[in-house]
Amino acid sequence: QGSARLAGSYGSATQAQVRLDRMNLSVLSAFMPNLGISGQATGSLDYAQASGASFPTADARLTISNFQRTGLAAVSEPVDVVFAGRLLADGGEGRALVRRGQTVVGRMLANLRPLPPGAGSWTERLMSAPLSGGIRYNGPSAVLFSFAALPEQQLTGPIAIAADFSGRVSAPRLNGLIRADNLTYDNETYGTRLSQMQLQARFSNDRLEITRLQARAGDGTVQAQGTVGLAADSGYPVDIRAQLNDARLANSDALAATTSGTIHLTHGRDGGLIQGDLTVPNARYQIIRQGQAEVPELTGIRRRSELRPGRPTDRPAAAPVGLFKLDIRVRADNQLFVSGMGLESEWEMDLRVGGTNAAPTISGGLDLVRGTYSFAGKRFDVNRGIIRFRGGALTDPDINIQATTTTDGITAVINVTGTGQRPQIAFTSTPALPQDEVLSRLLFGTNPENLSATEAIQLASALNSLRGSGGGLNPLGKLRSATGFDRLRVLGGDDATGRGTSLAAGKYLTNDIYVEIVTDARGFTQTQLEIALTRTLSLLTATGSFGGSSGSLRYSRDY
Repeated sequence: QGSARLAGSYGSATQAQVRLDRMNLSVLSAFMPNLGISGQATGSLDYAQASGASFPTADARLTISNFQRTGLAAVSEPVDVVFAGRLLADGGEGRALVRRGQTVVGRMLANLRPLPPGAGSWTERLMSAPLSGGIRYNGPSAVLFSFAALPEQQLTGPIAIAADFSGRVSAPRLNGLIRADNLTYDNETYGTRLSQMQLQARFSNDRLEITRLQARAGDGTVQAQGTVGLAADSGYPVDIRAQLNDARLANSDALAATTSGTIHLTHGRDGGLIQGDLTVPNARYQIIRQGQAEVPELTGIRRRSELRPGRPTDRPAAAPVGLFKLDIRVRADNQLFVSGMGLESEWEMDLRVGGTNAAPTISGGLDLVRGTYSFAGKRFDVNRGIIRFRGGALTDPDINIQATTTTDGITAVINVTGTGQRPQIAFTSTPALPQDEVLSRLLFGTNPENLSATEAIQLASALNSLRGSGGGLNPLGKLRSATGFDRLRVLGGDDATGRGTSLAAGKYLTNDIYVEIVTDARGFTQTQLEIALTRTLSLLTATGSFGGSSGSLRYSRDY
């Protein structure tokens, strides 16, 4: 694993010496998990400063062998990095080489000349020092991207950079070009992949101008243009516009979504702003609470530091770096699928996202298009679904969902109201029966007083699963993902049509045409077609193999 040695002293004079001997860079994962950097570092660093006000001197020599970054999606090509740098009161320089095998793929040279004594403190002299040099790189982009230290994110593919330095350390000026024709970006958290990425940009003094950025995102595309400021004096201004066209921005087990629309990101001295108008042609969300372990959390516990009263001299906390205000509208006319814990549903959405990226606020809501809910072997039709956000956190909306089923001569209704963090679940029925009797009839077809001890335990377990602590496998969800269907569900038998227990599979042919095929093991087949004529009017047709066809118009509107 190599070794590291440190020696030095601190006081009126400061000295420090660091020696690395084949130190494995994977130790960085202890400070930044999932970084995925590996390689062996050998070298030295010597630092000395006669007093706190004097100009320091430093000398660094570092060699990194087999520098590499590994992730779930890609593994970068190993390279060797050599760096040598020196800082003195009258000037400093740094040189670096990047080798892939025996081929040099990158070079860097930087020189600076600090201002003479009397021009301010040593830090002011250093930041105002004239800068010169340049960088030439033509190799794997993963090497440069690794310096961004972004866990669970990867950038692969060749990239070419040629730029010259000038200006000052606090306000550098660069002139040069960036070119790439086949980059791939992977985000392992959300399953995002941008492939066939083409990048054309140029350095123009104190800013980077992105003239072209284009990539494939699933079956869609992402395009962007804009500028990124490089000078601290001007607050690193940013102005980037992106156009999304059916871009698949998430593709994980829990979330999959495609998006179209525009995003405008700006940043200046007064902070940043992200504006957008997005539509979601297709999205799937898998409720992942099922089967998870529940860990109780103690309440009323506070740290000792939280009990200490604030002092008058305490300074207010600085605003977090990278804080952006949000002004984004997100819409989905349909095909927003939510499943899990027995729920199979489709929604439409109109949301506005405000606040900041650290504390977003949500307003607007979701409305049900269609849905079913399976509970204890019974199938409920979800006939009402309303979710509303009141400008607060995404996790605590108002909920109003109703599902019904008919069994044993009664119509049972499940009502879910309250908020996302405090849902209230209640049973009603027609004719009216007590809640425990409704559930007992659903599960066992009899009154609660007729239940055996085992059945009573099953009744309590069913009530507990409604509170979200139950769960289990979701084979239909896995099968739907594998086959590519938009909706997959099991239907009970229907004596009126001659249908036995059946499997129903549905898919959108276009954004307005939905087709579903129902079949059972006895040869029954029915094709159902829904055509959205307007946002409120739909045409529904059904044709079965045992004879009989039907057609109807459906009008629906939220009030």
